[in-house]
Order: sequence, then C-alpha cells, then structure tokens
Amino acid sequence: MEIAYFPGCTLRASAIGLDDSVRDTAAAFGFDFKEVPDWTCCGATFNLAVDNIMALAPPIRILANAKTVGDRVVTVCAGCYNVLKRANYTVRNDAEKRKKISDFIEMEYEGDVEVVHYIEFLRDDVGFDRIGKELKKKLDQVKVAPYYGCQLLRPEEELQFDDAEDPMLMDDLLKAMGCDVIDFPHKVECCGAFLTVCTDLEARSAAKDDDTGGAVSECSYTILDAAVKRGADFVVLSCPLCLYNLDSAQDAIEKEHHGFKKIPIIYFSQLLAVALGLDPKKYALDSAHHYVDPSGVVKAKVLS
Repeated sequence: MEIAYFPGCTLRASAIGLDDSVRDTAAAFGFDFKEVPDWTCCGATFNLAVDNIMALAPPIRILANAKTVGDRVVTVCAGCYNVLKRANYTVRNDAEKRKKISDFIEMEYEGDVEVVHYIEFLRDDVGFDRIGKELKKKLDQVKVAPYYGCQLLRPEEELQFDDAEDPMLMDDLLKAMGCDVIDFPHKVECCGAFLTVCTDLEARSAAKDDDTGGAVSECSYTILDAAVKRGADFVVLSCPLCLYNLDSAQDAIEKEHHGFKKIPIIYFSQLLAVALGLDPKKYALDSAHHYVDPSGVVKAKVLS
C-alpha cells in the first residue's frame, strides 16, 4: 500500500538513521512510503506571528503536493509534525488565511490531508499486537526511557497526539516491542530546544548557567540524570533536535556534574528496525552519528 511520506530536511542529512529505519520498518510491514513530490523545508518552526501568514506557504504547499499521493501524509520528525499539523489546523479553521495561501502558492488546498506521525501509523495501520508478533529479537532486557519533548505534544488542542502532561503512546509502542519501559516523569520536559546556539562543545562546557549553551546543558542534564538514575539503557525519542541536544551536551554535563553517567540517545524506529531483524549497520547506530556511541549497548542488550 502506497502512503505519502514527508521526511523533511534533517532526515536527509544528520538524521539519516531515522529516515532509513522508518522506510524499512514500514516496508517490513507491507507499506510503501512514497516521498511527497517536490517537497521543500517545512519551515522548521511554526510561525509565531499570527499576522505573518506567508510562513504558512511552505507547509501548505507540502500538504497540497501530498494530496496528489493520497488523503494523508506520514512524517516522523517531531518538528515537521508540529509545523505541518498546526499549519493544517490553521487553514482548516481560517477561511481568509486559507484563500490567501492558496492564491499565493497557486494551489487549491482545503486542509483535507491528514497529518499522521509514524507512531500513530504504527498503532492504527500496523497494530501494536502485530508488531509484537513479528519481532525477531527479544527486547525484554532493554530498559528504555521514552522521551516526547515539546513538539509532539504542544499545543495539545492543535496536535492531539496524546495527553500533553502524561503521554503514553510511545510507551505503549515500546512495550509492544517487548522493552522494559521505565516510569519516566521527565518525558515531557523541554531539552532546551532552539536555545542550542552554542555548537562548539568546548565552548558549551565552559558556558555559565545563564548562557544559552549552559542553559541547554542544564535542561538536558535534568532529563538525562533522571533516566540514568532509573536504570535506563537508552533514552528513546522522535525529534532530531532533541537527540542533538541530549546527545551532544553529555561531555559538558560530565565535566559540570561529577559522577554523571553517559547514556545513549536513539530513535524509536532504529530500535524497532533492529528488533525486526534488520541489519543494525544500516541505521547509523554508531559513533560516527552519535556523540554517545549506542553500538555497545545495542550489541550487549539487543543483539546478544
């Protein structure tokens, strides 16, 4: 079955392991994800200035192009999901903006394409029961901390992904995969998001708490330390920006907080791909694509 799929910019670059594992796991379940034709960047963040409707043009153009494939589009990047779904919500509920954007992009679009996150797709089209039955690797020794972050959940009225304060959708998927899912109250805490303007790790490690780099490290530390203290082997998520923040901050955190233990950060679909018996070498589970190399834990806990 052919389904429209929007990968987004990051998944064709630094998050290639997320993209490949989504495509391959969907194919393993009998679904053909067809890229939205002529897609561009969604805009990365939803427009916060309500009177600047031109920021709606990129995501609405993507959705109009997706309509040529079908009546729904699957995406997995939390940022892309947030932008596409909120733009869709806006044009569905504001006729004036809908007409202006349609005229500007010279494409008729009524907000009639459904934006679906891949976790929702796995629940509704594949089924968590089926996933459990088709696993080739046992994951009962794998202890995971599911991390949702901000963009999958908020604003709740527009996204309707899950309960914004106590989400369980990713928890339920990971349980269906056989994982030992920890009780993780920090699953909806912000990782620092776009405050991560300090990309040099040495500069970040020297940053004071009131600097942006230091602020991101402290946000990340709160989340990571909670996962480590609860015995998690991985923090599992869906957002490339969250992965970068949580992963890259750990050298600075280790210097700032004595006794901190590093923990690998991976995408849920990478873990699903390996559990389905697909080749782990394909999914960027290595030191070349992660600051904290997950390959040792994958080998010890998943492949053994």
